[in-house]
Amino acid sequence: MSIQPSQEQAEIIRSERNTIVISNPGTGKTTTLSLKVMNLLEKGVRPDEILCITFTEKAKKEMFDAIFKIAKGKIAEPDIMKINIHTFHSFAYNYLIDSGMVTGDIVGNNLMRYSILGSFEKNNAFNYSKNYIISEIVPKAENAMRYIKSFGITPDKIDVEQAVSLLNGLYNENRTTYSLDEIKAFLRYFVDAYKNYEGSKGDAVDYSDMLLIFIERFQGKKFKHVLVDEMQDMNELEAKIAQMVGENLFLVGDSKQAIFGFQGGSIKNFHKFRETCEPKLLSMNRRSCQEILDYSKSHFLGRTKNREMFERELACFRSQGSGQIPKIVSTSAQLSKILDVIEENPEKTIGIITRTNRQIIEISQYLDTNNIKYSSTSSQATAEHAKDEILGFVKGLISDRIEDKISAAFTVFSPYTLKEAFELSKAHRNKDKEKLAKITSWGVLMRREDLDNLFNNTIFPLCVSKGAEWFATAIAVRNQIDQYLALDTPTDEGLFDYISIAEESYVERSTSSKITLTTVHKAKGKAFDVVVYVPTTSKRTTFVDTIVEAILQAGGIDVKDELEEESLRIDFVAFTRAKEKLIIITDDRNSKNYHVENFSEIELDDRRDEVVATRLNNRLSEAFSLFVAGRFQDSERLLKSEDGWLEEFIINYFKNVDHFSYSSIKPDPYEFLVKNIIKIPEYHAATDFGSKVHSALADVTTGKTKPEDYEENVKKAVENGLNAIEQMRKEYSGLKIVATEKAYKLPLSSMTQYDDQSMLFIGFIDAIFQHDDGHLIVDYKTDKNSNYASDHKRQLAVYRKMYSILEEIPEDKISTCIVFVALRGGINTGKFEWSVEFEKKNAFPTFEKHLQTVLAWKKDPKKFIQYLLDNPKEDLLYQVIKEKLKQ
Repeated sequence: MSIQPSQEQAEIIRSERNTIVISNPGTGKTTTLSLKVMNLLEKGVRPDEILCITFTEKAKKEMFDAIFKIAKGKIAEPDIMKINIHTFHSFAYNYLIDSGMVTGDIVGNNLMRYSILGSFEKNNAFNYSKNYIISEIVPKAENAMRYIKSFGITPDKIDVEQAVSLLNGLYNENRTTYSLDEIKAFLRYFVDAYKNYEGSKGDAVDYSDMLLIFIERFQGKKFKHVLVDEMQDMNELEAKIAQMVGENLFLVGDSKQAIFGFQGGSIKNFHKFRETCEPKLLSMNRRSCQEILDYSKSHFLGRTKNREMFERELACFRSQGSGQIPKIVSTSAQLSKILDVIEENPEKTIGIITRTNRQIIEISQYLDTNNIKYSSTSSQATAEHAKDEILGFVKGLISDRIEDKISAAFTVFSPYTLKEAFELSKAHRNKDKEKLAKITSWGVLMRREDLDNLFNNTIFPLCVSKGAEWFATAIAVRNQIDQYLALDTPTDEGLFDYISIAEESYVERSTSSKITLTTVHKAKGKAFDVVVYVPTTSKRTTFVDTIVEAILQAGGIDVKDELEEESLRIDFVAFTRAKEKLIIITDDRNSKNYHVENFSEIELDDRRDEVVATRLNNRLSEAFSLFVAGRFQDSERLLKSEDGWLEEFIINYFKNVDHFSYSSIKPDPYEFLVKNIIKIPEYHAATDFGSKVHSALADVTTGKTKPEDYEENVKKAVENGLNAIEQMRKEYSGLKIVATEKAYKLPLSSMTQYDDQSMLFIGFIDAIFQHDDGHLIVDYKTDKNSNYASDHKRQLAVYRKMYSILEEIPEDKISTCIVFVALRGGINTGKFEWSVEFEKKNAFPTFEKHLQTVLAWKKDPKKFIQYLLDNPKEDLLYQVIKEKLKQ
């Protein structure tokens, strides 16, 4: 294929020196690199003396295709095939394998995450639920370890004491909810987890190991020419390798597009190579219209600290055509605006570009709801739902816990109808062992053969029926189970943790669609007629970021300046994916950061998005589940039925309910449905701990037991409670205990306006004290912090009114207080403290407002149903319930 290089490209290709090509967006950097390879071959350089390196398998293929097109017909195909084209990792790995330096076993991300979780659990590092640690903390810790390692810092090279000392200067209480002591504690837990991971690998290697071992042991012959694409993304290790293995360097990249800092990509490398290589410039853009280039240039230069240097690079940033001025849309209806753009550009390729995968999931759900076909480079909402459903189902079948089995009955794979699942939940609530018997024996053993049958006979068929994302997710989960069962000592709980912690899988869908949903990082190399960019506002620095900065500084590495403008560079990459139109959708607070006078126009949109639920045919899905379970007649009957059992179930609840409690008053209709009407049973370790502490405090304060009779944490909480009582004795003369764990009930009409005299309100008060001037109601809380104190005080306001009515004591003679007996923070610092908070403002009116909402539903359950339908949720169970209610 004959490609005529431009004047810029011709000058670059002729260069005989080490060269760094500063390639502005859309200027043909891969084509230029390919032309350089062709030039070398034509000058007699042997193909096996050329090494081309990039960063991903996809980019590697694109590089090969570009070289092959240019060289075909001019260079013999066998010679073209001899050119070495690699990613950095595949190049290092192949060398190490061929040299016998590694076994070939590679540690996957899932095993790394599982090792990190194991260390955190062993050290009791957090006072959070395991679900939160798995979903929020472990992935951040994994990314942080990879980032640190990209600088060559392994656990043995971390100066822990120096890093802890540096935290004193790095800590900023305005950017985190954690105390300095908590962050210092986490740094030690993090290093321990890093050591645990490194020690758990055995003979296997991870991707950073490949580079580190290569640097340490490489003794091979240098290549005559090394060419690197996207060189701004090189980390410290990759930059060393490029220098080690090549006699002549040809580097192509753009520091304005360096957006992989979180993987160790370093602009410092770019500037370092500029000092030793001859700089050349690619400036003629072949992608975007001039209006988009002018806007991108003005936005970037107006915000960078290195304006002078980048002005030189962008001075000749020119397009071959003109188009529309970019538009900044300020709106709260971002999803609706995306739909508008799609409808306004039916024949155009459209790239919907986001900052985060979480945004992709939200947008994908909206597009699914509106039957919009699209391709995606990341996990969609349906894949996330699929994983939750598969995990819930498998967990219910393997677990012996009845709560897990009933939860599994609500999944799409269940052999029970939704109505039967409701009845099982009700049976559990009523402790009806006879009705629970059939589900108690429902299950499989955690054996490969049993799990294979479960997937082959139930999960795979149902997932195939629900689409590509469901099936891909099922395959991924099955592979994760295989990985876990290969470990030394698999357990039921460990299996569930491993699946939960595993990376999300996704499958590219509707690849023929003109619409692509992608993050900025995965949009590199892509171009679209129309780009819809949905940026995010700046986020708070996480405690993980802070300890990473301390570790790097302790190792003499300061990345603060390097990462400071990464957000600006991410914007620049997103803007320059657009050919004809660029639309940036943001909110009112952030729109001013994107509007550039004379280079963009602003549009105000005062609409608001509504939460939507994915459309699905639940009746068909439920019937197919019954069919797969062998319940053929029930499946046929369900397809023919038109019953309204769920509406009747809800109406009957309100008709028969004879009491409410504080915890049952939920003004959100879906929360009310799940917590009060369905009551899907759940087990929480924190609830179990709270129950033990409450019971122990009641027994100790009445002299039945002693603190030392209990396990360590319960004992600490009890001692804290006793200390709090001693403090209150100093404030309340003659304080003595009257009752503990006292249950009360009274007519609801005595507390609020309500005409049903039979309706009761029940309450459970932890402790009641009497003193010389009145009474004191105490509520013990085992919360790890006092974040929910306002809600607890509202509960106490209700209990005070209730106690006042029942005991005929004026409310002003009853004081209330919360006693936090187990304050320990989110990160375990060894502290286990207490505090007392008194109610200073009567919070009963707020509760009464919520109560009246619920009472209105009791009077007219159809209002509840309508309110439920009018306030959609993203939860999959909600979607099923909504469809049932609309039948």
